[in-house]
Amino acid sequence: MPGLIPTTPDDPASEANRAAWKVLSDSATPMLVAFSDGDPISGAMADIFASQMRGAKGVDHPTVRNAGHFLQEDAGEELAEAIVRFLRVRFLRQPG
Repeated sequence: MPGLIPTTPDDPASEANRAAWKVLSDSATPMLVAFSDGDPISGAMADIFASQMRGAKGVDHPTVRNAGHFLQEDAGEELAEAIVRFLRVRFLRQPG
């Protein structure tokens, strides 16, 4: 699995990742960026992702405490609550 993550610009997977980043960063679709405070793999990307993605601007992005890389497994209930709050505010226009 770690081999799927490009570590150099010339890695064969880098181009697909750059293309995906472009689509995501150009999208106006509202995005929730949820990472954990204990993700050693991609946790450092939370602020970068939230600031670079057009659809993530103006959204309250949670940091889930006491979880690791597999957030949905480590803190599924807390993640689900964050998603429901996001959907209520963004799509149902209800208070969070």
